[in-house]
Amino acid sequence: MAKSVEEFKKEREKLNEIVLSGDNIDIKRFFGIDTAVCRDGALDAGTKELLGLVASVVLRCDDCVTYHTI
Repeated sequence: MAKSVEEFKKEREKLNEIVLSGDNIDIKRFFGIDTAVCRDGALDAGTKELLGLVASVVLRCDDCVTYHTI
């Protein structure tokens, strides 16, 4: 069953809290890298987001498509 955007956002927030509550340095570093990669650089942030969406469509990951579409 398809989730609404709000349901998706709430579930993602809840799961992120669970993951980050483990106080794992590797997970925190991964989240930091993910944030840094999305900043403007050689490519602007919007282009990077579109590339993430394209990769998600190719991989047929519905949750990833939803994430990048939001």
